[in-house]
Amino acid sequence: MIAILMSTYNGERYLREQIDSLLSQTNKDWILYIRDDGSTDGTVLIVKEYEREYPYKIVLLEDGLGNLGSGCSFMQLLSSVNSDYYMFCDQDDVWLSDKIEKTYLKLRTMESEDIGKSVVVFTDLYIVDKSLNIISNSLWEKCHRNPQNVFNIYRLIVYGSPSYGCTMMFNSIAKSLLFPYKNWKFHDHWTILIISHIGNAGYVNEPLIYYRQHGNNVSGFQDSGYSVRGMMKYIFFTPIQYVGESIAYINHLQELPFSVSVCTLMRYKLVKWIKVIGNSFYL
Repeated sequence: MIAILMSTYNGERYLREQIDSLLSQTNKDWILYIRDDGSTDGTVLIVKEYEREYPYKIVLLEDGLGNLGSGCSFMQLLSSVNSDYYMFCDQDDVWLSDKIEKTYLKLRTMESEDIGKSVVVFTDLYIVDKSLNIISNSLWEKCHRNPQNVFNIYRLIVYGSPSYGCTMMFNSIAKSLLFPYKNWKFHDHWTILIISHIGNAGYVNEPLIYYRQHGNNVSGFQDSGYSVRGMMKYIFFTPIQYVGESIAYINHLQELPFSVSVCTLMRYKLVKWIKVIGNSFYL
């Protein structure tokens, strides 16, 4: 059984469209668990409506913890649900009908090749506007996120993760690696760093989700700092901020359940800067 985990917050505008896309999946072996993070609009009413109509597919978990923030809300939900496989689901996207089926097939294939290992599988995605008009056919191309980054922890940190939470599926063995959770802002970054480094990671080389950008996203896509002008302005015009944020992030990485070499990390950062500056001469 697959547990789909959705944290909602003031998402009434697009929520029905997302839930309907789940109900249209070719793979039906799933249950949607929803935790609301303190919505003040009609989100909870919509969830309860679907829960009444689909009592064996949709479950609203009410824990009384209030607003935790997106990352902690998702991880609280993950800690509360026991299943064989898990998927994170944003409230405002739309899943292609074969997203679960293709992701699950890839994960099961990897499990059969390495029995007893933690496994995470992710996909590419379409970036779309609020009306689902396509902005980009690939997150990986738009934001320079090479899916091969997951096979090297330093490339994953420096060049950015190709795996957003809404694109992932992981097994129960992988879930056990993710706790205790250190209250990172981005639960998906925590998840992919740990599982890909300690366990196995794989990907489906096609977009299987419409990732909606509408100005009110709880989370949204970001580029990986490939603008030379932007990078130089950040480093040289706000050096105190740059150094402070770099130190804070390095300290943040020490919370991971494995060691990250600061020297190696800085070497990868230097190589990235050299590449970006070098490439700028050919633009």
